[in-house]
Amino acid sequence: MKEVAQGLFQLEATGRTVNVFLVQTDVPVLVDAGTARHGPAIVAELRDAGVVPGLVLLTHGDFDHVGGAEAVRKATGADVCAPAAERPLLTEELRRKLFVRLLIRVASRGRRPRMPPIDRWLEAGEVVARIEAVATPGHTPGHTSYRLGTTLIAGDAIITGERFREPVQMFNFDTAEVRRSIEKLAALDVDLAVSGHGPPAHGAREKLAALAATWQGG
Repeated sequence: MKEVAQGLFQLEATGRTVNVFLVQTDVPVLVDAGTARHGPAIVAELRDAGVVPGLVLLTHGDFDHVGGAEAVRKATGADVCAPAAERPLLTEELRRKLFVRLLIRVASRGRRPRMPPIDRWLEAGEVVARIEAVATPGHTPGHTSYRLGTTLIAGDAIITGERFREPVQMFNFDTAEVRRSIEKLAALDVDLAVSGHGPPAHGAREKLAALAATWQGG
């Protein structure tokens, strides 16, 4: 586990597949949980660090972000929280396009990923353990980012790095809505941004604005 900023840590158990973060606030909070095969390694890493999370916050319902949540829940008793707007995807009332489901099957070694039980559904703007849920739909219908002070945990709303990028369009439900969400994030007072795919980056507000300018003609 490496410290990204004061009170924010990135787990190593998920390798390069997806980024999972631990926020030390009123209680330890895990944001996202990797794939199902990452679950035991995440539990072991938390145990080795002497950390027992009280909450797991999910940004959205993709298998590489939710798969390990149930393992963490069983091992620690942490409540798993997810955006209420993401309920149809997490309950599988809504499904991704067939070709995306096939790609997910391949990435999951032929298995159909299982969605975790959700203990609490979060509304946009709700604050849990001082962390604010910020609705950022588009990549998925109920995708949600989380903000603590000037730190943004963006899930797949963006890909962070030296220059910010949009999520890969073929995996988006609605790319126009992705862009509206990025414009919304660019209006927030944020400095450090971390995401599910990409390295942490400071200067987030300026980089979000620069990304939005690429389709605004600026």
